[in-house]
Amino acid sequence: MLVRSVVPLLSAYILLMSLLLSGNWILQGLVEERSNKLIETVLACISPDELLYGKLAGTVAVGLTMVLVWGLCATGAAVATQGAVGAFLQAALAPLASPWIILVMLYFFLAGYLMVSMILLAIGAMSDSMRDAQSYLTPVLLVIAMPFTVVAQGVLSNSGATAIKVLTWIPIYTPFTMLARLGSGVSTMEIIGSGVLLAVFIGIEFVLLARVFRASLLNAGQKPNLAALARLMQRTPA
Repeated sequence: MLVRSVVPLLSAYILLMSLLLSGNWILQGLVEERSNKLIETVLACISPDELLYGKLAGTVAVGLTMVLVWGLCATGAAVATQGAVGAFLQAALAPLASPWIILVMLYFFLAGYLMVSMILLAIGAMSDSMRDAQSYLTPVLLVIAMPFTVVAQGVLSNSGATAIKVLTWIPIYTPFTMLARLGSGVSTMEIIGSGVLLAVFIGIEFVLLARVFRASLLNAGQKPNLAALARLMQRTPA
């Protein structure tokens, strides 16, 4: 069970680390466009929605490319390596022999990337400098990353099952928790239920944060507080 949990745990860790890396790229790009007044030129050619979807597509493509490269390297190592190390790698990659598990991993990885990337894009649209962006980003990443240690220890030690199951049904933690649990056995109903809940959450998030993104792109020098942020989420697009 421990060996079979290595790849699922690594996929959750890779999701977290790739989001930390790409988060700075997303924020830096948007902040530079806003501070250099390039965003006005860009919006003269495309709509805010097209800009949003383009940045999301690019970010997800970069993340999936990193995962593909790492996966190919791991598979190559498992095939080429002999002896105890090769046997360990082959046993660790055994869960990937099931097409169902591969599809589930891809779904939760992609859903997690979209969910967090949307939050990062909204932060970038509200920030006039990287200092402002970091002030928003740090607490968000802390909230997202804090339970990861609990999940990893619970999966490896086969303890804390109740806490892990609760985290599975909290949408912001669902991708990481579900990816980590796939090696230890998860019921099909739990996978489908948490997947549907995550999809609904992402849909609502897109609607609300897309409003913040549109309204904040050209509002330089204005740092919204929580009340202003709530008003932006309620504003319907013109």
